[in-house]
Amino acid sequence: MVKWIIGAIIGLIVVISTFLTIDPNVSVTQSGGNQTNTTLVENDKISIRILGAVINPGTYTMSKSDCLSDLIEKAGGILSSADEDCYNPTVSLDGHDSFYIPFISGFSQECAVSDIIKVNINTGTIEELASINGISSSIASNIVAYREEHGDFSCLEDIINVSGIGAKTFEKIRDYISLK
Repeated sequence: MVKWIIGAIIGLIVVISTFLTIDPNVSVTQSGGNQTNTTLVENDKISIRILGAVINPGTYTMSKSDCLSDLIEKAGGILSSADEDCYNPTVSLDGHDSFYIPFISGFSQECAVSDIIKVNINTGTIEELASINGISSSIASNIVAYREEHGDFSCLEDIINVSGIGAKTFEKIRDYISLK
């Protein structure tokens, strides 16, 4: 009898954990290493991360109808060292999971100054784009083709949609590209 009760309790725990796992209102995100954060996200809310030149970088719960300027405001605003030519504050948050606000060209978090030439991903030629370390001429061609087919990029992160550019490449090039 005791075995049956213990079995029923274990079964109940498995069923409850299964329902929590498949619940569409529960969002599970990785935050480095093996640590997992579980956040309850309502249907009209999204959990979105902002990094870079903002006062309080981190993950925030926002409405799907909010735009990047609302997220920046929630993160305490931008730093004076933010490059305002590299992001579009009117872009919708829906469809994105993170944003990076770059620093002004030549500004480094380590206080080492270097001359960084940023290339506009909305107007840059194949040659200009290929001059960025991490972008080959074939990827630069893909960027131009993607831009011609889909129109201008509305945020830096949209470049990840280009064939040949993934998260690692974006991390490598994000301080060398701009929108204006």
